[in-house]
Amino acid sequence: MIKSGYLGFLVFASMMLIFFVLPDLTGLQKPFRVLLGLSFAITYFALLIKKEISLKTLWPVIIGGLLVISMFVRGTLQASFINAYLCLFGLLIIPYLFFSLTPIRKTNLNYIYVLSILSFLIQFMVFSAPDGRPSLAYEINWSAAYLLLFFFCSDILNNKYGKLLVIILSLFTLSRLLIFSIILYYLIRHFKKYFKSWLQKQNIVRFAIVSYIFITFFSLWYAANVKSKLVYDKSINRIASINNDSNKLRFIANTLVIGTIYSAPLDTKVLFGFGPVQNFIKATEGSLIMPHNELFDAIVQFGIITVIFFSLITLPAFNKVTSYDNIEYFIPILFYTLILWVRFLLVPSFEMLFILFMLNIINEKRRLSETNPILNEPRFSGL
Repeated sequence: MIKSGYLGFLVFASMMLIFFVLPDLTGLQKPFRVLLGLSFAITYFALLIKKEISLKTLWPVIIGGLLVISMFVRGTLQASFINAYLCLFGLLIIPYLFFSLTPIRKTNLNYIYVLSILSFLIQFMVFSAPDGRPSLAYEINWSAAYLLLFFFCSDILNNKYGKLLVIILSLFTLSRLLIFSIILYYLIRHFKKYFKSWLQKQNIVRFAIVSYIFITFFSLWYAANVKSKLVYDKSINRIASINNDSNKLRFIANTLVIGTIYSAPLDTKVLFGFGPVQNFIKATEGSLIMPHNELFDAIVQFGIITVIFFSLITLPAFNKVTSYDNIEYFIPILFYTLILWVRFLLVPSFEMLFILFMLNIINEKRRLSETNPILNEPRFSGL
């Protein structure tokens, strides 16, 4: 049914339009995201009917459906979880959507790319965060996250001016996480050749699990031992400031999640989620902000069981497309999820699918550029 990758290309182009061109004003993107999600479900069932996809994939669909019903009965169902369920269909069929970036496709993406740059510039002139920092028409942290995705997209399309634009805009948003992620990207790209043999032996699932364990213990240590400054800095000096009240609040929020799990691991809310994150904030009475970590935020909203269920599907998907050739993209993405509540790695999202597309495009470009198959770089080891 899907052989040319044309449908996958249309999906990728649609995501570029939604993320980078269309400002998210009062839910303006919502109908387009819903249509895209429904297209995933329709394509999945079409492949299933034609027996082009295994019947075993029905199990995740059924379990995900039961989780939706459970959340509806408990009154904790959110639109974000409906999106995650629709994107689950996209995750199941994404191997059938992957495409090669042919010259004509690259040209078509460049048209969208130019529109994206124009949209970014207009949005930065019109919109700003509550503290006055220029921003896209998103919450300031999400603005930085989409700038990072655009930076990677620019690299894939070999557009150095787009990358330079993101670096300049990052100085306006004063997003430390965005700036550090870009620096991390360049560091890994430059030094990975010295760790080639080690990197090729790594498993992405284990790598991610170890990283989340590390940030868990680091959050506990930071909240218990580090005395931060009690000033929220909005100036450019905040880029070089790590030990401040903002980070203190973030790690306290993380430790509250850890404490909640430790004190009542079998509680229904721990297992199946509190629903909107505001419910958790009210229940703990100790946090002023939401958990700043994809794992902890997902546990709070959807519960441990749901996060484990999703992770058993999403992490292996990343393991299949992450290679030595694109590790400099994956590690900053993982780093982002450790510090912020973006859904890039564990809970299915449109952004996650976009990242998987980019990782696969890099692999395809390398395979097409290699004339000697012996020189092809091996993938990361499987589960």
